[in-house]
Amino acid sequence: MPKRTTLTFTSEDGPRVDSSKLYVYHCKYSGRHAFTTDCDLKKLPRRRTDGAFVLDTNEVTVKLYCTDAGVKYIKRPNGNIERQYRYNLGQLPVAYKSDLNSPLLYVMDGAVTTFSNQNARRAGKLLVPPCISRSEKTGLVELRLELDERSHHCTLSRVTADVVRVHVTGLMNGEAVHEELFDLFSRVLNVRLSQLDMRRAKSSRNRIMTVESLTPEQVYERLREALKKQAANRSEKRQRRHN
Repeated sequence: MPKRTTLTFTSEDGPRVDSSKLYVYHCKYSGRHAFTTDCDLKKLPRRRTDGAFVLDTNEVTVKLYCTDAGVKYIKRPNGNIERQYRYNLGQLPVAYKSDLNSPLLYVMDGAVTTFSNQNARRAGKLLVPPCISRSEKTGLVELRLELDERSHHCTLSRVTADVVRVHVTGLMNGEAVHEELFDLFSRVLNVRLSQLDMRRAKSSRNRIMTVESLTPEQVYERLREALKKQAANRSEKRQRRHN
């Protein structure tokens, strides 16, 4: 098991960082602390190749809380082979360098978010992730879903900052998938089918589900409870097999 590596990239001539201007980024999938920096990723340039954010460590300060994952070779559409020195959180890549001696650090597109419930838990409350929000147009709660097909059961997978991930048994574009999703969320959220509606989002893997008569906080709490029950059931099944 590789140990976590803490790497600090900073300009030697740069000014002392004001802690009030620090940005803390977390892995979108695990929620773990990925890095802290004094720049807003949304204001940084991106690579044309893969959309990664480009941090010039001669200009900004960034502290990574990641594991050095070694070299990964990527074949680009033009046939070129690119070498990447990866930085991972667990098995998930977060950032990379093309040259260890270069000041340029690339943060992968879609890898991190500023959303975290860690501080909210300490304060005795829970923040609702951005993937669960109230529509300004309709006033209804909207859930952004991401589907993984060909599972054995239709179940919740996880709630990240960007999406509620769901395993479905059918094909993405089949009517059976819609029925599965309505049945699942009706049970999980404890609402009638008539309180749910759904539309396709940016791709075949994505859906927007709307919920009547619940607040975003209620929706998130019920999703969390369902995920806890699923985890407890899996743990109980493992114990039975071992016994």
